[in-house]
Amino acid sequence: MTTASSADIIDDFSNRDFEQIVLCRDPEAGLESVIAVHDTTLGPSLGGVRMRAYSSQADAVADAMNLAQAMTYKAALAGLPLGGGKSVINVDPRVANRDEILVAHAKYIAALGGRYIPGVDMGTSVRDLELIGRHVDVVSSQRGDPSYFTARGVVRSIEVALEACDRSVDGARVAIQGLGNVGLHAARMLAGAGAQVFGADIDPQRVRGAVDEISITAVDLDEILLSDVDVVAPCAGGGVIDERVIAGMRASILVGAANNMLAHSALARDLCDRGIVHVPDFVANAGGLLAVEAEIHDREQGLEGRVDAIADTARDILSRAASTDTDSVSVALAMAIEIVEGKRKYRPYFASTIERIHTAGSSHGGRGADDR
Repeated sequence: MTTASSADIIDDFSNRDFEQIVLCRDPEAGLESVIAVHDTTLGPSLGGVRMRAYSSQADAVADAMNLAQAMTYKAALAGLPLGGGKSVINVDPRVANRDEILVAHAKYIAALGGRYIPGVDMGTSVRDLELIGRHVDVVSSQRGDPSYFTARGVVRSIEVALEACDRSVDGARVAIQGLGNVGLHAARMLAGAGAQVFGADIDPQRVRGAVDEISITAVDLDEILLSDVDVVAPCAGGGVIDERVIAGMRASILVGAANNMLAHSALARDLCDRGIVHVPDFVANAGGLLAVEAEIHDREQGLEGRVDAIADTARDILSRAASTDTDSVSVALAMAIEIVEGKRKYRPYFASTIERIHTAGSSHGGRGADDR
């Protein structure tokens, strides 16, 4: 993996029109983190707090920016009054003074006055968000882990992709990379619908547990993406689908929960050229975002139906892509950007990052979703 430089980050910030990047440091606590706010046109930015050891602060910033931007598009396509944000804490989640670091990070989140709403992500838990919530007015993921809903949206997207190939889940062979909360929920649902599930994980205990509970077929982690199956479903870290994997893929469908699963955007065209049906991750995995939005706006009633509607969005994207010979990522991005730009026409857009920050500070987060 190429290491990002400070110059790369500055260029990236300018070229992608990010509203705000906050670099956070507390030497006494050992905190080194970043908060990325991509776009708040549709509403306050929402995104998980990721805790992970990066090779450099620049790499942490690059990951936060990529994830925040994907959250903007995810919220837009899911029809939610939210923008895209993310924060990452550059430390091993097993660090001894974990709580002290989380509290230090929470104080930086609070200083944004509601522009960024944190949630659970890789390396953090519901309990961590409870701790952050003691210092931040609005947090998500307080009523339980949203991973079931993430998995439900992924399974609905797999069903649509199989439908596009004149197949059904019953009898389909699905390879899941990553058997954490989301991957395991997806495995249960797919197996319950009659699929033959193959699975791999970095943690052998998770694999054994899935074998015992669901009777999945265990596959070596290095081979799972190249398995002889109908569907490949990455449900762990991002960037796992690269040129080598695409060249060796035997599956005809790629749908998963992993954020930013493509190593770079041009690979979407490679998938299209190979005839691999691909539902973009920021479409398929929106169930978790729908769940946390329902939590913070007290509208859990009907949530499962709204998650199931991800299938309609996925079907529309695949149909447009097939009819125009365009890769599905380009189609989905165009749809999301159209939604954001359409909303932007009806409110003043801050001309510069400095003005955006000043306005947010003076209002202290007083603008709600309806004001955006």
